[in-house]
Amino acid sequence: MKSNFWRGKKVLITGGAGFIGSSLAHNLFLEGAELTLVDNLERGSLDYIYSLQSEVNFLELDLRSYDECLEVTKNIDIVIHLASKVGGIGFYQSRPFEVMVDNINIDSNIIKASVSNGIKRFFYASSAHVYPLELQMSPECPLISEEQAPPADPELSYGWAKLVGEKTLQFAAQENPEMRIAMARYVGIYGKNQDFQLETGSVIPVFSHRAIRYPKVPFSIWGTGEETRSYCFIDDAIECTKLMIEQMEEQNVVGPLNVGRQELTKIKDIANKLVAISGKDVILEYDENKKTTIWGQLCDCSRAKELLGWEAKTSLEDGLKVVYEDVKSRI
Repeated sequence: MKSNFWRGKKVLITGGAGFIGSSLAHNLFLEGAELTLVDNLERGSLDYIYSLQSEVNFLELDLRSYDECLEVTKNIDIVIHLASKVGGIGFYQSRPFEVMVDNINIDSNIIKASVSNGIKRFFYASSAHVYPLELQMSPECPLISEEQAPPADPELSYGWAKLVGEKTLQFAAQENPEMRIAMARYVGIYGKNQDFQLETGSVIPVFSHRAIRYPKVPFSIWGTGEETRSYCFIDDAIECTKLMIEQMEEQNVVGPLNVGRQELTKIKDIANKLVAISGKDVILEYDENKKTTIWGQLCDCSRAKELLGWEAKTSLEDGLKVVYEDVKSRI
């Protein structure tokens, strides 16, 4: 890591009061960055950045407005674009049009505004959802490398929007040689301050919520539990994000890189680990009426190790304990 790289840098974090954004903001504040955080608080919370509010510039803005994007990107050294309309699998499946349109609008606005204001460093948070469904049809799925995004065939509109965002940013950099870019395809990032509601949350915080509330609420699991995923703890993802941004000093385009922990875990095993953490005698219920489309997802993260010397280090067991205690403190 470059010494004093962040000190005095004027950094804009979109989605700055969200899960990843708030964690990154706390980290960069300690590095000496001058932070502007933007969030519409649709999913983010001021509670996540409470200790920073007197130290950073926070703006409650909606990035679906180009004028607001244009204003907030003035006099900024680095844009870290994390803002996105996100949710659990049920949310994506029930609102595909809304997710697609809003995310393309948000990405287009902030990228266009950054070009207009001469931003020279731009980081884009993409997703493993960009990969074709055919690579994720089995629990014993193949390793998915970055070049396997084409031919494009994501299952979710969220993945399509992220692919469009990547291409938009690449074309922006192509037409503006002074603009350097980095793109991270986050894979199963989890940690403190994640949404734990069933309809909108991710698996680990939702399961933590279920274990904590049991037996007042049943511990229900969508699907068979045989589905597989890989999960990367937030601290590891933040480290890689910073390294990718610092790498822009050496090259014009960094990525897209898979950012995750290369370890496959069954959904039912995650549930059982959280039950063990709870110390309760829990009966797991499986709702197999919920259609499973993405059966397995395991991304090859070796390129990030080769380029940056980075790999995720936090074990799933240690990360689950952190999330369980965090959700418990917020219920």
